[in-house]
Amino acid sequence: MKTLKMISILGCLVLLSTLAYGDSHFYVFGKGNFIGSSGSSDDYVEGENEFPLVSAYKNYGVGFGLTFGKVAFAGIEGHYNLSGKVTLTDPSDNDTLEISTYRYASGLFTLGVNLVRNQTVRLFINGGGGVRYNLDAERQTYTSELGYAVEIEPPEKEFLLEAFGGAGLELYVSQSTGLFFSGRYTYVDFDDSQMAIVVLAGLVYRF
Repeated sequence: MKTLKMISILGCLVLLSTLAYGDSHFYVFGKGNFIGSSGSSDDYVEGENEFPLVSAYKNYGVGFGLTFGKVAFAGIEGHYNLSGKVTLTDPSDNDTLEISTYRYASGLFTLGVNLVRNQTVRLFINGGGGVRYNLDAERQTYTSELGYAVEIEPPEKEFLLEAFGGAGLELYVSQSTGLFFSGRYTYVDFDDSQMAIVVLAGLVYRF
């Protein structure tokens, strides 16, 4: 909890320090999360961790963001993410299990620098971090391909740290309204850390 408090305080200070510089941007976007495979057969423990291999999978979500600043900028984001389908594999007999991931919400502080900034185009790099919270983290029972009933426990951590780095592009169709695109590489602090490519696309309002 001390780490979360420090991140929150630092993010608020940085955000407030940029308010005087104007050039604010508000975003609404859809997003796709493309999560890489993880786990190893060495992680197999009979009766405890019988499906350690996790396939690559994807899920989708929506979100909003707000940034302040000219050359450098800071901001906040909120994300809501739907569940996805992922396949787990038991390396001892190659039994498989398809499960649904949890819905989750994320709150992030962001920092960035504009590489190109004019009336029609804005190109930037950014990064940030915050917390993720699983919305329906309950024990679930599934049936494997070989017919075994398997209970899946939710993550032990209620809040997970999340960090990202990436780049974005805004293309303006009027003085205040434009299209927003961004690609990110994201890290999530699960027991086995998780990496993902995240693609955002939506509208941006400049004021």
